[in-house]
Amino acid sequence: MAAKTNTPSLTAGQAKKHGRLAITLLCLLALGAAAGPKARADQPFAPSRDYDLQNARIELRFDLDQRRVLGQVTHTLTTLKDGLHELDFDSVGLTIQSASLDGKEARFSTDDAKLRVDLEGAGKAGDKHEVTIRYEGRPKKGLYFILPNKSYSAQPKEIWTQGEAEDTRYYIPIYDYPNNRTKTEMIVTVPRDWVTVSNGKLESVVDAGQGMKTWTWRQSQPISTYLISLVAGEFDESKKTWRNTPIDYRVPHGEGNRIEPTFARTPEMLSFFSDRLGVPYPWDKYDQTAVDQFTLGGMENVSATTLTARSLMHPALVRESLEGQDGLVSHEMSHQWFGDLVTTKDWGNLWLNEGFATFMASLWEEHQYGADNASYARWRAQATWFRQRRLFDVPIVTHEFRDSLEYAGNIYGKAGLVLEMLRQSLGDEAFFHALQHYLQANRLQNVVTADLIKAIEESVHVSVDRFFDQWIYGAGAPRFVVYTTYDAGTGQVRMEVKQTQDVRGHVGLFEVPVEVAVTTAAGTKSVPITLTKADETFSFPAESQPLMVLFDKGDKILKSVEFQKSTAEWIYQLQHAQDVPDRADAAQALGDVKGSDSAISALSAAATGDRFWGVRVQVLTALGKVGGAQAEKGVLPGLADPEPWVREIAVDQLAKFSDDSALAARLTEIAGKDIAYRVRAAALLGLGQRKAAGAMATLESAAATDSPDDMIRRAALRAMGMLGDDQAVPRLLDWLEQGKPVRLRTAAISSLGQIAKKDGSVESRLIEQLNDPDFDIRLAAVLALGERGDPAAIDPLETLRKSGDIPSGGGPVIEQQIARLKNPGGEQNRERQFGAASPAAAGNSPAGQQAPANPQIVERLDKIDRNLAEMNERLKKIEQQQTRATP
Repeated sequence: MAAKTNTPSLTAGQAKKHGRLAITLLCLLALGAAAGPKARADQPFAPSRDYDLQNARIELRFDLDQRRVLGQVTHTLTTLKDGLHELDFDSVGLTIQSASLDGKEARFSTDDAKLRVDLEGAGKAGDKHEVTIRYEGRPKKGLYFILPNKSYSAQPKEIWTQGEAEDTRYYIPIYDYPNNRTKTEMIVTVPRDWVTVSNGKLESVVDAGQGMKTWTWRQSQPISTYLISLVAGEFDESKKTWRNTPIDYRVPHGEGNRIEPTFARTPEMLSFFSDRLGVPYPWDKYDQTAVDQFTLGGMENVSATTLTARSLMHPALVRESLEGQDGLVSHEMSHQWFGDLVTTKDWGNLWLNEGFATFMASLWEEHQYGADNASYARWRAQATWFRQRRLFDVPIVTHEFRDSLEYAGNIYGKAGLVLEMLRQSLGDEAFFHALQHYLQANRLQNVVTADLIKAIEESVHVSVDRFFDQWIYGAGAPRFVVYTTYDAGTGQVRMEVKQTQDVRGHVGLFEVPVEVAVTTAAGTKSVPITLTKADETFSFPAESQPLMVLFDKGDKILKSVEFQKSTAEWIYQLQHAQDVPDRADAAQALGDVKGSDSAISALSAAATGDRFWGVRVQVLTALGKVGGAQAEKGVLPGLADPEPWVREIAVDQLAKFSDDSALAARLTEIAGKDIAYRVRAAALLGLGQRKAAGAMATLESAAATDSPDDMIRRAALRAMGMLGDDQAVPRLLDWLEQGKPVRLRTAAISSLGQIAKKDGSVESRLIEQLNDPDFDIRLAAVLALGERGDPAAIDPLETLRKSGDIPSGGGPVIEQQIARLKNPGGEQNRERQFGAASPAAAGNSPAGQQAPANPQIVERLDKIDRNLAEMNERLKKIEQQQTRATP
């Protein structure tokens, strides 16, 4: 699942995910703790089963006018216990019309959560039954109707489902928890010109009369019921094959030109994952379908991934993105092994799905785009995780939550980093052999973390108990303080290392291997050490005064480090360190040095001279932080960087130099002339950030400018809010009207949350948006009302929350805004707005930290941050990210 989109975007100072890219992920695209009691949405522990569901034959028709599902499901099952008098099925909001047991009418009863079908007397373990249930309903979750209306008459007709975590029960009475796997048949009758997608093979399409056709899909291998999927509607298609396996792509009608830019590397990904894991792709086919208004970045339904249409790449924007949608696509694809073939038994072990998908997306990035890109993404992911302070005391495996994604930053981002550390510890050969054994031994099974440990130890005969105890069952990460001195008399470097994290609860002292590299005029020597105590001292030989000492060379361990070094040492590290993370650390450290001409000079040289774009981004960000005329001169050459995602950061940093009045004219010029739309959009946002005189006229002009995906117009509307000029209200209200493109309406809503905060009419218009049929509009309004701070929004927000008319994950976001309105300036609000204080070593949020899933780049939910998939931040920045494109 994407909350997931994971590579962060490159917008300095943003709070970052993701997903579900998610992200989401982007995440990666996490649900924060909400104030006040709340009924638990997702069961943390697997329930006991009374029966084994073996096949679900699902027959669906739809009343589009009433947005109603008309269904019949026939369950084939075997009882597991003696003495059963009834069979329970999860069912919410459905009207049960009849039930039959083994072909005979059966008595049944319902409540708000269950359907109970009576057995004829006390049953015995091993009894086989066939239960047929006829029903209808207007689902509030699980199944969604996306249909045209008078304001959006060109909207393609779509119906799609989203089962995770426990939403299949909203449109099918069924056993709805991961710890049962069943075969399925999906038989759906839809208009003749529609197409459908579901799990498994398409067996037939037959005429059903009255302009309808009936499609029959069969999933012949058992799957968990949250992975049951249906998409139906008006779609453009592209059909291909890979190793004799069908791989089809479907996008909303009219978007067919986006298929190739978005999905072009799918065959190569399938080959890479199959070969690297030693386990061939396990399903009958692989479909990827993009749908409108999807509530996540993506969802890994078995053989039939569903993605948000917002992730589709515009052909004109491909050249502005290094990795395109690879983060989202690779994340969801890797779930076909981790999450689908082998599935978590309960939500407390969800990291076995999401952590592996995050790791595998990073592995693809390393394979396709090189080790530097992957290591830089992991470096950013570490900083992102440390900023989310509430995650620190919570283990990756936990059953203390109300929503399965409440600690998404742990089960996506941290878990992906931990798996990379396990890979480093075991070595590639042993690690991937262990994964192969894990997948084969648990094929088509539900698992908990102990099953992974068992598979590793059976495969490589190495105990990993301590590793899992501290990183998976334990919480936090080491916080190191490091000091070094050199004794010329003995030719020794003395290093003192302290672990300073609070040892309490699930957080303990860590035992970790670290590579220390000492560079002198004679060369570099690396020494492995193992840290186990709160305070330790090590000595290393050195022929002369070290030029550079690296602690954890290449940033292999999830940690924070406060390493006391001189400015000269940081400069040498920036100029000479081999690994990208070490140079990025130096850039950040030099950004904290004030009044040093040598630091600015070194940063300025690296802004154009470093060979890797990510280091140049960090250098530009550091110069923006230093400030002043000399630093500004160091940033200016970045405007000519060959990579548009680096130029974007240069523009973003220039907007911070408030002392130079000439920069407003420069930003205005860039907004009209740069060849990259993302750079032009950054310039418009910079004008708003600077509150430049006369900027409103430029923004008005940009708001009338057409561009791919409306990047320029969206940036202009967002910049109006940043500008803080109440004169923008009429223009923004114009773009709020139904019939305007949704992505522009959400931009206008976001800006209206920032201006005219005492204008009751604006507040009222935003409250009206809480009833909009589009989820993105409702969500944007929720966030804008929280931003405005008017307690008048509390009751309408409470009404929306209680209605249940929101997708899974939306409730906690609403609760956060209500808490914010009730407690202005509270700690929770400060973290939500600015991110938790980052550790000394990680410094400020690296450039590129963004919320996992904006409507335009929800895809990145899958790049370490969408995979980080912090759903809350993804939702918070839904429009800000829309103006950015992932590098």
